[in-house]
Amino acid sequence: MRGQSGLASWLAFDPVPIMPQNFRQLPSAWNPSMILSADQRPELTIDARDRIASVNGAWVDATSCDSLRDQCLDAAIDRPLWDFIQGAQVRQLWEILFERVRAVGAPIFIPMRADTPSLRRVWDIELHPLPERGLQLVAHCVWTESRPALALLDPAFPRNDLSLPYCAWCNRIQIRIGVWEEVEDAQLTLHLDVSESLPSLKRMACNSCKQSLLKTFPARVA
Repeated sequence: MRGQSGLASWLAFDPVPIMPQNFRQLPSAWNPSMILSADQRPELTIDARDRIASVNGAWVDATSCDSLRDQCLDAAIDRPLWDFIQGAQVRQLWEILFERVRAVGAPIFIPMRADTPSLRRVWDIELHPLPERGLQLVAHCVWTESRPALALLDPAFPRNDLSLPYCAWCNRIQIRIGVWEEVEDAQLTLHLDVSESLPSLKRMACNSCKQSLLKTFPARVA
C-alpha cells in the first residue's frame, strides 16, 4: 500500500457520497424487490492475503469483471484478487477498505455502479469480516435502467492507443481535469464517434468517489 502522503492529498477535495441520487435519471432509486435470492447472490471471499477463496458466476456478472469472465472460475481460486482488479489507485482504495473491516471486525457497505453496455446498474457491495482475517464480499442490485447499447463499454469492441480515465465506482468519464461526465454525455463532449476503434477505459477513482470512500468506516463493535 502506498504511503499516507497520497491519502493526504486526496483529503483536499470535498466528498460527495456515492449514492444513487448523485447519478443521472433515477426516478425510483432504491428497489428492495431487485435483491436476489440466496442461491443467486453474487459472492466472493478472500483470505488474509487477499487471495480468492471462492467466487461464483453471479459475482462476475454483477461486477462486470471481464478478466474473471474470460476464464474458468476454478482457475481463479488461490490467485490474488489484484490479478483481476485494474488500476493501481482502485486497488489502493479497496486495500484501505479491506484493512478497516479487518481492524474493526464489522462490515461496511459500498454503493457503486457496475454498468453494462445496455444497462445502468447500482449495486450495494457488503464487506464482511471472516475468521483469520478473511473477507466476504456480497453484492445486492438496488437499481437498474435500460439504455441503448454503448460500444465504449463493450469489452469486445476494438480499441486504439488512446485511453480515457473511467471511475470504477460511479462509472463516469473524465473529460478534462476535475470534470467527470456520464458515458453518454462524455461521448458527445469528446466527439467520440463509433468507428473502427475507440479509446480504452483506464479504471481509477474520481475525486468525489475517492473522498466518499476514504470517509467510509465500519461501525465499531462493542
